[in-house]
Amino acid sequence: MRKYLKVIVIMLSLIGLSCAPPAQRSETSGSNPPGSQLVKYGIVLPVGSTGEWDAGMVESPSVWHDVNRRMYGMVYTGYGSSDSTRRGYKFVTRPQVGLAWSDDLLHWKKDPRNPILTGSGIAGSSDVEGATGPFIWYENGTYFLFYIGTTVKGYEKGSKTLNVSTSTDLYSWKRSETNPIIAPFGNGWRRDAIWHPNVVKVGDQYYLFFNASGVVNGLQEEFIGYATSKDLLHWEVDDVNSPLVVGSARPGAWDASGRAGDPSVYKVGNTWYMAWYSWDKKNSADGLAWTTEEQFPLGWRNYEHNPVLRIGEPGSYDALHAGKPFIFLANDTLYHFYTAVALDETRQIALAVSPMKHK
Repeated sequence: MRKYLKVIVIMLSLIGLSCAPPAQRSETSGSNPPGSQLVKYGIVLPVGSTGEWDAGMVESPSVWHDVNRRMYGMVYTGYGSSDSTRRGYKFVTRPQVGLAWSDDLLHWKKDPRNPILTGSGIAGSSDVEGATGPFIWYENGTYFLFYIGTTVKGYEKGSKTLNVSTSTDLYSWKRSETNPIIAPFGNGWRRDAIWHPNVVKVGDQYYLFFNASGVVNGLQEEFIGYATSKDLLHWEVDDVNSPLVVGSARPGAWDASGRAGDPSVYKVGNTWYMAWYSWDKKNSADGLAWTTEEQFPLGWRNYEHNPVLRIGEPGSYDALHAGKPFIFLANDTLYHFYTAVALDETRQIALAVSPMKHK
């Protein structure tokens, strides 16, 4: 099946997606933005075998091109299994960060030195029992690994805060003295927990987009906001203008829960895009938002034809959830990595692709 999907992707590249609706200007919410026309490729990083450190589940990919190894790298979350006969949240241990490598973004091999980052094990620390939701930033010879620290064993248990560690080789990590760099605060949108980070740089300013659990207009859910920094270690959250993206909370809608999570931000031309996920209280899916270069980091508007990525057919690898996106642009193609969950709650990392159209 993967072979035939790859053929479809190549054909779509050649014809420029001529079967899709005509693209409109990206300045309008009615456009067909990059990443809105996806073809599923399949599972690219499977759950580990029985007894391995990531045998419980794998999720939350983050991809970059590693200039040192001249390969594509992926950091991801892996969980061990507490019951090899069962799947799901109730049967995993603690989250740890793993690493995988690829020459083509399609075929991935797990690093034999996994996991590369685990919980600190230090009582009272913000990541004593685990590290999840990783994101890599590389600059001036240093890798910055952003991640969610957890304080209780299990799936995303205990306090959740945003942390950062640094390394020069991806294997030996030094936790920042500034950890946690972002923590729950106040009684509003980030009252309860801090979730998945995504960093972009404009000029000499870093922008960290993330989702947080809290309350907005009486709705208790997850919402997307942002923080800024000059050094990647000290961050100031813009609580005045956050949250930036909130689910509709409309009954029957794909984002009926009101959730907006796991932002992945990218720029094409003069337009910024953000992939994000929501759920209708049964299934997860991915959507898009966009803003102009002049309004960035504010002014986000949701794509009117959301979601762009839906669950698969019953029995497929993503029949329950298809969400938590990470977008990577390369080779005139948009690669939409995501967490795929089957009906038996097997959780793995999958990929959908979309050829880019130059404007």
